[in-house]
Amino acid sequence: MRRAVRWMNALGLVATLASALAVLGSWVLDPTYRQHYGDQPLFVLGYVALHAWYLRAYLTDARALPAIAFARAAAGLFFLVTFTYIGPAWMVVSPARYVYLLFEWGSAFKIGMFAFVFLGRGAFNVFSAFVLTETWWRPMRETRPLLARLVTGVPVLLIVGCLWLFLQLARMDARTFSPEAHGVAAEVLATIDCETLRQRRGTTTTDVRQRGERRYEVTVRWDCRDVQVMVRDPDGKLGTEHGPRFDCCPNTSG
Repeated sequence: MRRAVRWMNALGLVATLASALAVLGSWVLDPTYRQHYGDQPLFVLGYVALHAWYLRAYLTDARALPAIAFARAAAGLFFLVTFTYIGPAWMVVSPARYVYLLFEWGSAFKIGMFAFVFLGRGAFNVFSAFVLTETWWRPMRETRPLLARLVTGVPVLLIVGCLWLFLQLARMDARTFSPEAHGVAAEVLATIDCETLRQRRGTTTTDVRQRGERRYEVTVRWDCRDVQVMVRDPDGKLGTEHGPRFDCCPNTSG
């Protein structure tokens, strides 16, 4: 079990390192990319070095591995708890942004990102820490059995909690959002031209779109940094799409 957990973590770290190296290469070779994301090369290099050390620790079963697994589980839980507030911003600035993009299946399919955050960064990291810190808690089973039960019960509760949150969010997403509304939002976003965006920049407009016999309420927030489209279908379900349009306002930050 320990070896399997180590190798699964190592595979994930290979993907993370590949993303960070791609970010670093793009920063060096593409001035437009550099301007758009604003990556700091020292931060990216530090991120690469840290995760290369992590990878070596998992591959060699280093003495520091239990502490690394525990720290990564704690960071994953912190990311999970603060996901609504800082998660989207971190996914943009993080050198691992391409890993997150693998699970970003569009506004109509949030289940991929939910699975990555709650099952991957949450449940799996906690399970990995539980397995890899066995040398910390197993001796307590003989010396302090009651305390050992309490200590080992914590990761079990955390894993179950992550699974429960994932299922709740998946159900809530199905009740709140509509693939049809997402499709209308994507269509609206794709038809926005630069002249209209420049004219309406800084405003919010609403209108109604007809698709067959169904009417959709459309709200557009006009901002070159992130044009946001929200659509409500006749059943009250929502659809959203958004994206930057720096091509329309190349000489401004938004």
